[in-house]
Amino acid sequence: MKKQYLNTLSKLFLSSWMLGAVVSCNNENYSDDFNKDQYGIYTATYKALLSGAIMNFGQNAGERSNVYQMMPILYSQYQSQVVYTTEQTYGDTPGAWGRFYANQINNLNAIISAYSSNPSPEILKEGSAENMIGVSKIFRAIIMKRVTDAYGDAPFSEATKATSDLYLPKYDKQQAVYEAIIADLKSGRDMLNTTSTAPTGDILYYGNLNKWKKLANSILLQATLQLSKKFPSTTGYAATEFKAALSNSAGVIELLDDEAWFTISPSNSYPNPFSDFRAADYRISRELVESLKGSGNIFNRTSNHTADTRLTLYASSGTMSAVGLPYGYNSTDLAAAGYSTSGTSTVNLKFRSNSSAINLMTAGYTYLNRAEAASKGWTAEVVATMLTQGIILNYNTLDSHYVLNTNSYSAGSNPFGGNKISPNALAYATARVADIATAGAGRVIGEEKWIALFMNGYDSWAEFRRTGYPALLPAPSAVNGGVIPRRMRYPLEEVNFNNSNYLKGVESLLPKEDKNTSKVWWDQ
Repeated sequence: MKKQYLNTLSKLFLSSWMLGAVVSCNNENYSDDFNKDQYGIYTATYKALLSGAIMNFGQNAGERSNVYQMMPILYSQYQSQVVYTTEQTYGDTPGAWGRFYANQINNLNAIISAYSSNPSPEILKEGSAENMIGVSKIFRAIIMKRVTDAYGDAPFSEATKATSDLYLPKYDKQQAVYEAIIADLKSGRDMLNTTSTAPTGDILYYGNLNKWKKLANSILLQATLQLSKKFPSTTGYAATEFKAALSNSAGVIELLDDEAWFTISPSNSYPNPFSDFRAADYRISRELVESLKGSGNIFNRTSNHTADTRLTLYASSGTMSAVGLPYGYNSTDLAAAGYSTSGTSTVNLKFRSNSSAINLMTAGYTYLNRAEAASKGWTAEVVATMLTQGIILNYNTLDSHYVLNTNSYSAGSNPFGGNKISPNALAYATARVADIATAGAGRVIGEEKWIALFMNGYDSWAEFRRTGYPALLPAPSAVNGGVIPRRMRYPLEEVNFNNSNYLKGVESLLPKEDKNTSKVWWDQ
């Protein structure tokens, strides 16, 4: 019987991105079958690691679900909380990033490592080296963008080459993280080879490498625009990388068929994560509702004055008469302000059932990014054309994924039914293009991104922090001094176990405090 030794106390998984701990005082002989399920699976194929990373990122539910899913949605003011209002009143609680690293980035690192050093014929059956590495680099960049946008400086260079002796990774400066993200996206894209074996664990595009290339270029547009406050020049780093991605021969996402949507499948233990949240605890925000109505009251946070029928899909009422709940009040202050939860709508079940679709990158959002770049003078594209196409494609993709039959809509019995909204898209887009004359292109585009990114909390929150649009106001019952959060606090595990690196990360914030009011580098 083969002997297995655990020499503990010398090795301790301290950082929150590791998976567990090994603790003992002596060498112990446990043998292979000690407390081991003879039917259990103790190794993973590389295709399973790829599938697991994609699925875990798409879901990110379970423990600390509010941190992984709901906090950025509430910061973007898509929803309002009813009773438990800590998040919408900006309680400065520690964040969590363990799932990003342990369940996602580590999977992708394992794939990249295995396929970079003389891969065996057996694992090459799961995908060629260039394709397994290429897809893993692209998806790792997508995950890392979410991490650094939310927290600031973060482990990346050492987290991508972690060994059994490296448990306390350094924090890379956010600028370096972004440069690595952009490099990974380009390198991964250029490695993909359509004549080689496609990655069999790909549950995003199912081996369609041309679509992966378009996704990489579309993420590059998004990522470079996120650096526009630091590199605003039309000939600077951000604009140059933007133009290179836009002109790349692989193209960007322009059609609904090229969009990246997660394959939500409750029967395969892959439900929509928003189904975990109790509907009674949330309402659609009045700020969003009135902005979609184009109202002239104080709750409209946009320059829009045209009825936007996306409201009929977003709100549970299924009509333009939806009533939202004013954002950012605790229950006492809500009543004192003369508001009530009575008669208010929830977010439509179309977006929060266990089988509801979730997108990663859409054609409409890609066109809106092109509209913004054009408005900055980064490209010679026509702002009005890009904005119009972005709005129309957003309407189209909403119909495609959330209006699945034409029977009468019912919030309870037929939430995926109802009328298509695409016939209204051109008229609404034309009205919004006209708004540029008085509101300015930057404002209108920023507002339309907010509407198009509904329930995509991380992307919307990052856009708002960078652009200042829409003109959201802080929660009236805010407990952090009245500042819409600019970031999440670092995880408590990092404070306790990776303190020296954590403190270096804090030094990059403005002010240099681990609070949700401090700004990350690209926001300074």
